[in-house]
Amino acid sequence: MNYKIDFHTHTNISDGASTPKQLIEDAVKENIRAIALTDHDNIAGIAEVSKYAEKNNIDFLNGIEISSLYKDGRILHILGIGIDITNDFFLTAFYNMKKLREKSIKNILEEINKKGINISFDDLKKNSLSEYLDRYDIYRYFIKNNICNSAQEIWDIYLDPIPYEEGELIKVEDSINIIKKSGGLSFLAHYNKTIGFAHLNNEEIENEIKYLINLGLDGIEKYYPSFVEEDYKFINYLINKYNLIYSGGTDYHGKNRPDIKIGSGKNNNLYIPSCVYENIIKAIKLKKNK
Repeated sequence: MNYKIDFHTHTNISDGASTPKQLIEDAVKENIRAIALTDHDNIAGIAEVSKYAEKNNIDFLNGIEISSLYKDGRILHILGIGIDITNDFFLTAFYNMKKLREKSIKNILEEINKKGINISFDDLKKNSLSEYLDRYDIYRYFIKNNICNSAQEIWDIYLDPIPYEEGELIKVEDSINIIKKSGGLSFLAHYNKTIGFAHLNNEEIENEIKYLINLGLDGIEKYYPSFVEEDYKFINYLINKYNLIYSGGTDYHGKNRPDIKIGSGKNNNLYIPSCVYENIIKAIKLKKNK
């Protein structure tokens, strides 16, 4: 049976434009049958998205996209799909990271203020959609006040130049471990983007992925809107050689990335077969039965 699925989506709780309810409304319009919410370093939207998904007969998987510290300061995005967000081991690591993120906010605001933009910590706190502040609250402030010409510009000019402090990024081995401990599957997202292994050749990327597999990585994001034929050939090679589970999604951000449509990518360039969902469900059940 074939139907649309999307296992890489974001709401306005991280850097997407759609509220949790709107995300499911978007999914309904595009005839999505199964979805995972993978907000950046956040699980605050999961309960609401799950509720609206159930009301609309859409299968839902808990998810997260963890910004993970790798070797030589490189940052990777590790998707956790099928996680138990009540798991104590997961929550301990998650909240340690969130508290440290909030602790650094005043320093980030001071740096942004040097560029002529004054943002109140108290205002951010009052308007936050999560228990703890992080860079995404600042990002939403920029969006709301139309400060930059594009969403990417906010990161490029104001946020990304400010280094993360100790503990704000979960180490990649810990990201993989907390996903595993919470019953989920870990996937390397968009392997060849800047937050990934950009600027490495395929042989170098393969060596890094072998390293991640040895750390316990379950799989790789196979379907992604920016991938071209050569990317798919390489990913298929990795999947077959290392027996990797694979996922796929549009990295949907709603109006913040208006060229990307949920479930189908850019100009319908993405089709994620139903077997991706079926295989993920099987793998999650196998883990639980071990």
